[in-house]
Amino acid sequence: MLTINDISDAVRRGERITTEEAKILWTEAPLWLLGELASERKRQASGDAVYYNRNVHLEPTNICLFNCEFCSFRRREGDPDAWYMSLDEIEARAKELRGADITEVHIVGGVHPKHDLDLYCAMIRRVKSALPHVTVKAYTAVEIFYMIRHAGVSIVEGLRRLKEAGMECIPGGGAEIFDATLRQKICPDKCSAEEWLAVHRAAHNMGIATNCTMLYGHIETLEQRIDHLDRLRKLQDEAPGFDAFIPLKYHSRNNRLSEAGECSVEDDLRMIAMSRIFLDNIPHIKAYWVSYGRATTEMALMFGADDIDGTIGDTTKIYSMAGGVPRPSMSVADLEAMVAAAGFCPVERDSHYNIVERDGDNSAAEDVVTEQESEIPQQENEDIMQKDTKRETPRRKATPKSKGGFFARIKSFYGRRPIISHIILICLFGLLLIFGLNIGLKRGTRLGTAIEVPNMLGMNVEEARRLADIEDFRIVVRDSIFDVDLPGGTIVDQLPHTSAVRNVMVKPGRKIYVTINAYNRRVVDIPFVAKQTLRQAINQLERAGLTVAEIIYEPDMTSTDYVLQQYVDNTEILPTTKRKCYVGTGVTLVVSYRYEEQRAYAPRLTGLSLQQAKGALWDNGLNVARVVYDDSIEDIVSQRKAKVYSQSPKLGTAMSRGDEVTIYLSCDERLIDSMNVVAQQEQKAFEKQRREAMEEPVDSLNNETEFYE
Repeated sequence: MLTINDISDAVRRGERITTEEAKILWTEAPLWLLGELASERKRQASGDAVYYNRNVHLEPTNICLFNCEFCSFRRREGDPDAWYMSLDEIEARAKELRGADITEVHIVGGVHPKHDLDLYCAMIRRVKSALPHVTVKAYTAVEIFYMIRHAGVSIVEGLRRLKEAGMECIPGGGAEIFDATLRQKICPDKCSAEEWLAVHRAAHNMGIATNCTMLYGHIETLEQRIDHLDRLRKLQDEAPGFDAFIPLKYHSRNNRLSEAGECSVEDDLRMIAMSRIFLDNIPHIKAYWVSYGRATTEMALMFGADDIDGTIGDTTKIYSMAGGVPRPSMSVADLEAMVAAAGFCPVERDSHYNIVERDGDNSAAEDVVTEQESEIPQQENEDIMQKDTKRETPRRKATPKSKGGFFARIKSFYGRRPIISHIILICLFGLLLIFGLNIGLKRGTRLGTAIEVPNMLGMNVEEARRLADIEDFRIVVRDSIFDVDLPGGTIVDQLPHTSAVRNVMVKPGRKIYVTINAYNRRVVDIPFVAKQTLRQAINQLERAGLTVAEIIYEPDMTSTDYVLQQYVDNTEILPTTKRKCYVGTGVTLVVSYRYEEQRAYAPRLTGLSLQQAKGALWDNGLNVARVVYDDSIEDIVSQRKAKVYSQSPKLGTAMSRGDEVTIYLSCDERLIDSMNVVAQQEQKAFEKQRREAMEEPVDSLNNETEFYE
């Protein structure tokens, strides 16, 4: 069986890995190793260059006949926030961009049911007439397949018309995940994976460059991700034409997959790294900064990405409406600063990855590939060489000893043996160059020097910065949360992580990215969560950053666990209420139950985390009374790892809906394990008594108050 070391060695040798090897590497390799392997592949592909461009997006409409589960952009015709741009409006917008110094217009949008191939071609012509020097990258394969099928022509004919209109390249959107079963769940109306691939195959055969994408981080499996990458790699082998692969992170706001949540930054970095390692025939991997945000994009450059997209200029809403970067726009200076901060060379490109030189300044291009030329000294004493070779050795007289010292002897030797002298000089120059480079690289890269990454979890960020000054590394706050139980500025996460198995070492001056508990509580809108199930209400509150303060149960004739009302600070929240509150604020929920379901039983909480225990109590119609930590809880880290070892009342106690249970937590694994054994025995006894009670006459059941004490 292959090991991670075997696969890593193959990657370093530049060999292609299989889908099975990709799965092993993706799941078992530590994050630092993936970053190292991906960086090696990235440098083989593009050196130290990281590309960006000056671009704008043109989104003609968000009206779409498809209804994808993950989409926050789509609107129906007639919706108040739907928009549609006429051809005149598109041309006017293009004319406004004449002074923007851009090189690309990126046109994508909803698949409008009334748009046809002729209209899409007219859009391109209007843009090209206003901006003749700008590249038009237009329409996803989903849009193209629909307009071509609607027109009743072949894919090749449709692409030919679009190309004649001025389309130079095609973006990679609409691929989502190729697996047919998953597509039926998340985008059943769209074209199939085979149809998407057919559009790009035809474009490549016609000389039209394209990009490719994958929407990840929702309900797909790792096997489905790898299958998606494998199909892209096979198409690139068959019909080369992909310029870049763009992993698109799923954002959960305002769509029907919101309950799936979003993947972690570590998963983002693994996705970027594995894309670079697996897709060995696609030149570029793009970390789309609008999707990732600046901090994660900067980290992604150290995990194999060599493109960050462009200036955008606040011209796209597709990601903003799903919770991405609001009003996305970045200046050239900001883009270059972000790339330089990650230790790479920013290079402006056009849509075809040609380097753009401005004002005669091609320093960036020169930094991408450096050529070292050794000047070979020209022989200037050919006459002496010829005379020397013609002399007869027996007739040559002994050379008298020089009286000029060391330099005179060197000069004499050079005059008699110019070729050998030149070879010696070249060797000496090479040795000096190697020696100088060795010293320079050692000092520049601080070879042989490393510092151990300290565990800063639970430390105040200012205290961490003082430690960073002493240890020679830098602290960068990448994100913040708010926890009412923690003081402001407390570090709750860091990257790189520390390890209990080995010391994690980094170069001096390295950035350590931390997540802190915010000093000031962020203000959010209070969502209306009544008129739905309790579980749905809790999920909606958690997404808004709010918590459940208390659940009050009221009898109802028809339903159980249905939220009737909600209160914040004793004020009822109605559908029309426009009120804000701090993150972490508790919301009181009034929940229904049927008369015959008034009785509740204390569930088994032993071994659960605090959040899991709260969920178990709410699912059983109960509330949390107090949370008690034992002496094993020393800091924030141990507090977050703590598990329930005891509860009061204990498992199986008969209670009324809305009653409270006190939770006791510990980090002592032996204590938790031993109490788990006791809880298992209590649960078996409780279930046995429940079964026996169900078999007793109804009268005896009505008189009983507790099944288990």
